[in-house]
Amino acid sequence: MSPPVGPTGLPGTCDGSDPPTWQVTAALGGFSTDVNFGDGTRVRVEQLAATASLGHFASPRLGWSVAIGGVVAGRIEGRPVSAGASVAGTLTWLPIYESAGRPFVAVTGSLGVGYARADADDDQPHNWWAFDLRGGVAVGKTVAGRFVPYAAVRAFGGPVLWRHAGAGITGGDRYHVTVGAGLTVRLPGQADASVEAMPLGERSFAAAVTTRF
Repeated sequence: MSPPVGPTGLPGTCDGSDPPTWQVTAALGGFSTDVNFGDGTRVRVEQLAATASLGHFASPRLGWSVAIGGVVAGRIEGRPVSAGASVAGTLTWLPIYESAGRPFVAVTGSLGVGYARADADDDQPHNWWAFDLRGGVAVGKTVAGRFVPYAAVRAFGGPVLWRHAGAGITGGDRYHVTVGAGLTVRLPGQADASVEAMPLGERSFAAAVTTRF
């Protein structure tokens, strides 16, 4: 439940022909969800974050990326977030390359942690910590050599630490799943522009620009 780091990272092509490349991505993304805590408390959290990531596809099939981000805006229990940051690492694997009559399949796994500072119900600032382990599958197809629509589902879990009613509490996301779709547009000069919307379960959106070298 750390802030999203952007749409699913993909190599320059998904048919196995792309050479090894490095990637730099700038993204803006947000999410909204509910967190259930063990004492019966349910907390709504919303965050908007800007992130930057560096990644490497050592082969057309396997890549990794590391992202750092800062919270631009957000609310916890309806109170504004005054500061926040996140860090995450992601592995991407293409078990199935696309062909003329077959879509590609991309599998992702990520580990992240998010921090935010906001007033709790005692009107005092406290730290919000969210640890996030997730795995996902995306299925897509390149259209007209430039447009790459895909559908994605991700499952996740991890503890969230907060303070409520004068005590520290531990909880987790209400849904543990998110479902949606995205679109990557191949641009000239080894660059991509991507958008993603995940409206089911944990709700999130992201937009990103990637350049490869």
